[in-house]
Amino acid sequence: MLLRDKVAIITGAGRGIGYGIASLFAEHGAKVVIVDISEELAKKAAEEIKSKGGIAIPYQADVTDKARVKEVVDDVIKKLDGVDILVNNVGIHRGAAFWEEPLEYYEILFKVNVLGIVIPSQFVIPHMMKKRKGKIINISSKAALVGEPGHAAYSASKGAVLALTRAMAIELAPYNINVNAICPGPCETDMLFALTTERDREEMSKRTPLKRLAKPLDIAGAALFLASDLSDYITGQYIAVDGGQTIAPVERTFV
Repeated sequence: MLLRDKVAIITGAGRGIGYGIASLFAEHGAKVVIVDISEELAKKAAEEIKSKGGIAIPYQADVTDKARVKEVVDDVIKKLDGVDILVNNVGIHRGAAFWEEPLEYYEILFKVNVLGIVIPSQFVIPHMMKKRKGKIINISSKAALVGEPGHAAYSASKGAVLALTRAMAIELAPYNINVNAICPGPCETDMLFALTTERDREEMSKRTPLKRLAKPLDIAGAALFLASDLSDYITGQYIAVDGGQTIAPVERTFV
């Protein structure tokens, strides 16, 4: 019960990595706030967590909609008396050869992948500052750490997440707020399945030192550590949860 009675907001938690994090946090005693652009997915995820004995509250919100995010945060503060943990998990992908990537890719990826962290954080941080305690976890990507073909815009947006994480960490350290990032490798989620074929995934598994793709709970384990008191002296850092891919470069990867 590493997070007993903590209040954790997880964005993009209706499925995939976000749901895995929310589920594990709930198992460890957190009251989890499921935020997702899909009301249906948010409600379904919350019900699944509650069916296992956890505490979960669903909210529909687009994390780039400042007014809606403020409503959600204000309501959470009112109902649960604060926020202890924020996991900025929402992310989208677009990809093409660099010389063919339209500027629209950069605009939408930076809006969602970067501003989708800035906006929720700016509403949550003042409450953490008052308590002089908080944990913020930003989900970046292995693509922020190594050069990969086919998604320069995505890589750039996720690299920006790491720079943002360090800047947030240094500014918030005086308030005892820890800000760290996780860089997942290919993970068995709907987004990966939409981007790759079964053969692609088999090849990625073969080229991974641990010989398999990540599962959402693999990422959730790192998030649990960073959200708990066990990581109180860690800030401005990232953990690559990629089965060893960033230490074993390959000719081609997909995520």
